[in-house]
Amino acid sequence: MSAAQEPFPGHVSLDDVGLGAPYILEPGSGEHSAANNTMRTLLTRAADTNGDLAALICSGDTSIPTVAHVHKKTTETVFVLDGVIRVLLDDQKGTKIVQDLYPGQFGLLPVDWIHSWAFAAPKSRFLGMMAPGGFENVVNYLEPGTPPTPERLRESEKHIDVLWLPDYPLFGDFDGLPVDGL
Repeated sequence: MSAAQEPFPGHVSLDDVGLGAPYILEPGSGEHSAANNTMRTLLTRAADTNGDLAALICSGDTSIPTVAHVHKKTTETVFVLDGVIRVLLDDQKGTKIVQDLYPGQFGLLPVDWIHSWAFAAPKSRFLGMMAPGGFENVVNYLEPGTPPTPERLRESEKHIDVLWLPDYPLFGDFDGLPVDGL
């Protein structure tokens, strides 16, 4: 088990309950991992849903945005539970969106849109869903407390529907949350 996968309180191995079987998780339970200063609680994954979707809860304090990336087949969603989540999107055709989402707001990050997100307030938390599933496996390429390395990002592209764009001139400095390429 890598450092990014070591159990936290409430940790439930989805291999023990999922893999196509129905299951119910108690509040605060799921497959927990820390990656890049974020706590991620995986609720379901491609392996549990015949590849159809993945769902997780991400929580953390104010942070720089994730590395810009794009998917050819995967749609991501953000439903804010607490705090503020900043979504940054670019359709590569002239439309760029930078939007702060607040509790109860929902954001869709569609296929072929370059995107990123950041915790824009302390103690922020969101429910993320990805369809089809598979992108949740990115945690296997991240380490707790450190930004992802270009080598790890490139390695993940071989196995996951993602193209990382660390040098993409998508975002600047927004309200004290500078975008850091890596």
